[in-house]
Formats: sequence, C-alpha cells, structure tokens
Amino acid sequence: MTATGAFGFYAALNLIAWGMIFCFVRETKQLTLEEIDQVFSVPTREFLAYETGTWLPYFIKRHVMFKKNTPKPPPIIEKSSWADRVEPVTA
Repeated sequence: MTATGAFGFYAALNLIAWGMIFCFVRETKQLTLEEIDQVFSVPTREFLAYETGTWLPYFIKRHVMFKKNTPKPPPIIEKSSWADRVEPVTA
C-alpha cells in the first residue's frame, strides 16, 4: 500500500467514525441526571430521525455554507432552567 492509499484508508475510517458518532452518541454536557435520563429515554430511531432531519441540515447550513444567521434548532428534550430546579424560600 502506498502512502496515498494509507492516507485515503485513514481518511475513510475517520469519515465512518464521524458518521457513527454523529448518529449514535448523545450530548449530555451540562445536563442534570434527570435530563440525562430524558435524553436516553428517547428511542434510537426517533433520535436518528431528529439528528438527520433537524441537526444535520443546521450543521451544513451553519458550518459548511457559512450562513451565520441560521437559527439553532430546538433540542430534542426540554432542558429545565435553574429557576425550575431551585425551591422557593419561604419565611
């Protein structure tokens, strides 16, 4: 195998890995345990449909075509705000 062939093979493996990560790894950054439970309660088929039908077009418009004014799509789950988690103080 030549150096060009090895590089092409490595590039192809990276593209396959990127696709698998995009489709199957769910974002859990800065989520509470309850929100993480909501993330993983969404069926994989519904998650894949959301990723390929909503996030992939946004990613292409925003980062490939450089359309900076593209609105960010809503998340697949509703993230609770800090005010919802804190109980009110009663005197």
